[in-house]
Amino acid sequence: MIHSVIIGLTLAITQGSEFTSLLVAIIFHQLFEGLSLGIRIASLPSSDNGSIKYMAILRSTLIMLFAVTNPAGIVIGLLAFKRGHDVGTHHCNILYPSLPVLTQPYLLTVEMLLIQGIMSAISAGMLMYAACVKMLAGDFVMDPNLWRSELRKQALALVSLGAGVVAMALVGM
Repeated sequence: MIHSVIIGLTLAITQGSEFTSLLVAIIFHQLFEGLSLGIRIASLPSSDNGSIKYMAILRSTLIMLFAVTNPAGIVIGLLAFKRGHDVGTHHCNILYPSLPVLTQPYLLTVEMLLIQGIMSAISAGMLMYAACVKMLAGDFVMDPNLWRSELRKQALALVSLGAGVVAMALVGM
């Protein structure tokens, strides 16, 4: 969930053509992450059993947290970095250095580029950790159904994983 807040922060400070490509990548990412989390949440044990009383509350909480974390990150980013008239008033304008900085409130500054790079790096690192350690290990190593299945099904799973990686790389370009 922290990953969604950080990509929201990154989206809030991104401008220009990078914003469009990042927005498209985030839309697809959130779509597939939502499908994946929905499957995981749906596979939680039902609350019909008396020993699991609060499962419905847990499911609702997880769904709400997923729904609000990315927009919350965007709001936090907009409030914290104040994209508006006060952006760039005290910093060097790197896009149009010949123009006065005060007349160009929406242009990128060195500090905003650094923050955007740091947020993108943190977001990418968290995504790689979650994908490699949590999801891939759970689906490919810990899943007894997959590693006991025939070689053809295992190969199909790996090819599907590779196709997904290539597709997301193309979307992010």
